This record gives sequence, C-alpha cells and structure tokens, in this order.
Amino acid sequence: MEKLTICFFIFLASFSIGYCENSKVDKLHELLSHSEGEERVRILHELILELWLTNPVKAEEYAFNSIELSKKLNNKELQSISLRLLGGVYTYKGNYDLSLSYTMNSLELAYQTADTVIISSALNNLGFIHYNLGNYSEAFDNCYRALKLKRKIKPDYSLSYVLNNVGLIHLKFKEFNTAENYFTEALELSRAINDMNTLAYSLSNVGHTYLAQDKFTEAENYFKQSAEIAKKYNYKKWQAMAYSGLGKTYFHTESAAISKAQFMQALHLREEIKDLKGISEIYYYLSKMNSISSELDSAFYYLNISHDIASQIQAKDRLLENYDLYKKIYFQKKQFDSAFFFQNLYVNLREAQFEENSRRSINGIELEVRQEETINELAIKELQLQQKSLQANFIALIAALVLIFALIIFTYYLKQKKLGKDLARKNQKINLQKYEIVLQNNKLNAINAEKNNIISVVAHDLKNPLNNIIALTDVIKLTHERDNSKTQEYLGMIKDSSYRLINMVTKILNTEEIEAQGTKLNLEKVNLARVIESTIDRFKLEASNKKIHIHSSINEQAIIEADHSYVEQIMENLLSNAIKFSPIDKSIFIKLSVQGSKAVCMIKDQGQGLSESDISKLFVRYQKLSATPTGNETSTGLGLSIVKKYIDAMNGKIWVESAKGKGASFFVSFEIAN
Repeated sequence: MEKLTICFFIFLASFSIGYCENSKVDKLHELLSHSEGEERVRILHELILELWLTNPVKAEEYAFNSIELSKKLNNKELQSISLRLLGGVYTYKGNYDLSLSYTMNSLELAYQTADTVIISSALNNLGFIHYNLGNYSEAFDNCYRALKLKRKIKPDYSLSYVLNNVGLIHLKFKEFNTAENYFTEALELSRAINDMNTLAYSLSNVGHTYLAQDKFTEAENYFKQSAEIAKKYNYKKWQAMAYSGLGKTYFHTESAAISKAQFMQALHLREEIKDLKGISEIYYYLSKMNSISSELDSAFYYLNISHDIASQIQAKDRLLENYDLYKKIYFQKKQFDSAFFFQNLYVNLREAQFEENSRRSINGIELEVRQEETINELAIKELQLQQKSLQANFIALIAALVLIFALIIFTYYLKQKKLGKDLARKNQKINLQKYEIVLQNNKLNAINAEKNNIISVVAHDLKNPLNNIIALTDVIKLTHERDNSKTQEYLGMIKDSSYRLINMVTKILNTEEIEAQGTKLNLEKVNLARVIESTIDRFKLEASNKKIHIHSSINEQAIIEADHSYVEQIMENLLSNAIKFSPIDKSIFIKLSVQGSKAVCMIKDQGQGLSESDISKLFVRYQKLSATPTGNETSTGLGLSIVKKYIDAMNGKIWVESAKGKGASFFVSFEIAN
C-alpha cells in the first residue's frame, strides 16, 4: 500500500509539471486567437521559445507566421527577431545552411534598428551556427562580440546562452580552465534568475568539460543533474544531450551495456526533435562500440548512417571523427588501401580546418574588439570636446547680450581665447594619443600576423609528411610478412615524405639564418651558362617523372661576377618551381642572353599562372599563393623570398611576367663581368 501511495504521488508530480508546461502553451494559444498586429507577433515569439526544444516542427510553423506578419506590419525589429528565432529552430534541428541564411538576414535588419539587445542575440546565434559547422574562429568572433554587448545590458537568460557558447569554443581548443569559468558564470546566472532551461544546458557543458579531462565521476554527476532538470521540464534537447554525455562517460569507463542504453535514450529524443547532428554523433558511438567488439558489419552500418547525416549538414568535426573511424575499421578488416584512402581524407580535412581556424586566433579577435572599443572611446571624447566648445560659444553669446560693457566683453574674449587654446591643445593631444594607439596596434598586429604565419606553416606543412609516415608505418607492420613488394613501395613513400620534411626544415632554417646574420658574399667570376646547364641536368629526372620537356637556348659568353653558391641556389629554386607548378606533359623554356651590359636569364613555364594579388606578395616570406603544385609537392612559401635576398645582395634584379591561366615567366639579370 505504501509503495502504491508513493507511485501515485510521483505520477501526480509528473502530471502536474507536464500540465504546467501545457497550461502555459494553452494560455498563449488562447491569447493568440484574440490578438492582432504587433501583439500577435510577440505572442508567436513566446510560443516559439516555449516549443523549439520540445516541438520544433510547430515552432518552425509559428516562426514563418511571425515573419510574414511582421513584414506586413513593416516592423524591422519584429522581423529581425522572427528571422533569428527561425534560424534558432533550424540550428537545433541541425539544418545549418537554412539557419545561417535566416540568421544573417536577421543580423542585417538588427543593425538597421541599432538595438543592442537584438544585435547581440543575432550575433550569438550566428556564432553558435559557425561552432556547429566547425568554423571556430568565426564562431568566437561573433560570440565574443555578443558577450561584450550583453554585459552592457541587464543580465537575463540570453547572457547565460552567450557565456555557454564562448565556453564551448574554449573547450574545443582544450582551454579547460577558461571554459569552466564561463560555464560556472552561466550556472550562477541561471540559478540567480531561476532559469531552468539555461541551467540544464550549463550543467551539461560543465559535464563535457570534465569528460574531456577524463574526470569521469565529476562528469557523470553533472550529466545526471542536467538530465533530471531537463526531464522534469520536458527540455528534450538538453535531456538528449545529458543522456549522450552519460553514454560517452560510461563508454570510456568500459560499461558498454549501460553506455548503449544511454545512447539509445538520447537517440530516441533526438529523432523526435530531428536533431541531425546529435543523431550523427550517436550513430558514430554505436559504430565505435561495435568496432571494439569486432562486430565490423554492424560498425559499418552505423558509421554509414552517421556519415550520410554529417555530409548532409556539413558538420566538419563529425566528418573528421568519421574518417578516422573508417580508417581504423578498414585496418581491422585488413583492407589497407581503403584505410589509407580515409587516412588521406582525414588529414586533408583536418589541415583545411586548421588553416581556416588559424587565420585568426582567439587572442587576435579579442585584440580587434578591444581596438575597436578604444577608437570608439576616443571618438566619443572628441565629440564631447566639440560639445563643450559649442557650449562655451553659446555662453559667450549670452554674456555679450546681457553684459554690454566693453570691458566685460573684452575680458570674456580673453577667457574664450585661452579656453580655445586649451581645447586646441587637448584636441591635439588626444589626436596624437589616438594616432599612437592605432600605430602601436598596427605594429602588434603585424608582429602577431607573422608569428601566426610561422606557426601555420610549421603546423600545416610539417604535419602532413609526419602523418603519412605514421600511417604508412602502420600499414607496413600489417603487410610486411604478407607482401614484400608492397613493403618496398610503402618504404619508398616513407623515404619521400622524410625528404620533404627535411627540405622544409632546411628552408625555414636558411631563412632564419639570413635574417639573423645577413648574406655573406664570396664574389668570383661565374660562367652563368654552365651553372644553368648543370642545373638542367640535375632536374631532368624530376621533369621526366611529370613528362615535362625542358627546352634551352644558352649564350655561352655570359660571364658574371657573383657568389657561385648563391647563383646555383637561385637557378635551382626557379627551375624547381617551374616543374612543381607545371601540369603533366607540358614544356619549360630557358633562355640565357646578353643584352648590352646585362646577362638576362628567362625561365618560362606553361603552368597555372599568377594573379595580380599573387604577384604583389610573390617575394614575401610565408605567403600562400592561389597556384598549387600539380604533383602533390610541398611549398613552404620561403623559396622566392630567399632568391630575392640573394639577387639583391649581388646587385641583380628579378621580375615576373604572368597572367592567371597563362603560365609564368621569371627573369633574372646580372651585370656582365669586366
């Protein structure tokens, strides 16, 4: 009897909660039936906010209704909010293309309204979309700007969302302490304003922070708290997120049965609300669990579902994990060619994502925002000074009318003159400070950009050969006893990757040595014709591998005074580039002629050519151009900068003539020796 009573009260409590939620929606429906105009749009907005986590299909319908009505009312504020809410619905459904389109339209209208609340909310939504697409620098840019605006207005649930989103980006970069600080601030705000929605979201994010650090007990505790609140208030999105987090936690603690049960609960909820990215994630983990237990057919079945969804919504982080799992499963099946194919897909996507996200670091974005704020503050000070100047002039006019006496007018004139000088000096001082701040910021940005470029080159270009070496070594271990010819093939590929790595490191070190010590010339008479002919001989094999024909016309009388070693490096670099950027079965033309007192060498290829933008940065260090090597060769962006330094040191000249799609002709000239 006692157990029956307890069950009854539990049922009654659950029913009451559900009734309260439905009651609020029912009341809004009742108000909607008697409303018109702007009031009707605002009620539709409230309904969308109530339903987008539990019934996104209905929320989508209401969002379209509110957009149509706000357009008829010609109310840009309501129209912007309606577009943002529709974008939010599509975000939670995993349809990021539509979400991005509607949110961008919302932000455009928000800027027209100049309403801080609307602008900050649209920026936050835009940042969250980019986060889900794997564009983390864009995500942080928008979310950080939203946070700066949100902190200037009264705290509400939307500030908690922004804090969570900024924390998620820091978590993606494994900045655990910073991420936890943002999540904790969001937790405290949610509790202070008694917002259960953002509280459940924040708890789940703290759980993921601990999970990323392998603190499984703490992670389990926060996921359970989030799941309890989300279930109580019927927040299906956060409930599914918490169950999924518990599934990952139990997966790592080798509780396979419990883990799968949690994932299946999460899958049921995510299919109900059509959360595509969440569904893809769960099928990935189901595939991973089956691959560990060597049930490879089931593993492929689940992974194919996950990958189809991830490709559909272009979720880069999901695609990366899927490529990696495909590689591992093919290794288990001893299908090494397929494994190596997915390894290449994984490396290429990761490098593309790294290059995209490393263009602007988090610190760089924060610096940009602070610089904008500094300039805005200086502009405000200038405006205030102008207003003070106008006020002073107005007071002078009133005084002139009231105090007629010449002496008072003269005294006032002297004071005004002094005030004008003081204001002019202050204006001059502020303008000077403003100029110095902008100049200093530009210097810092230039230094930071060069540093980031160096890091990007090392991380981007050196990782690829290393990854290939690692992957090929794995393949050799598995194929050594079975196929000796395959072993030799893979060993050859490892050797090539190693040489590529050594060459890139050597180029970087050469550049740093030139910067530190300058060029040291050993001038002598050099037969330029022989240098070019020996260079052609050394590169004949490399050219023949790509079926490239080298045609030369050499004037044997071209004797110059130069450093023999530097001249060899110049010619090797230019011919190597011509081969590297030429398609298969093309020709390269080399001509050495004497023109007056100059020896002029031309190296012409039939490659992709250079744009005007490419030519402007051709001889600058660490620059990536639009043209790419045609045979998967590497390019550090250092070679031509070194060539330019050598030629300048020997009083020579180098220039290029090219157009996009029409090949490139490089010219080098030196003075003929006396």
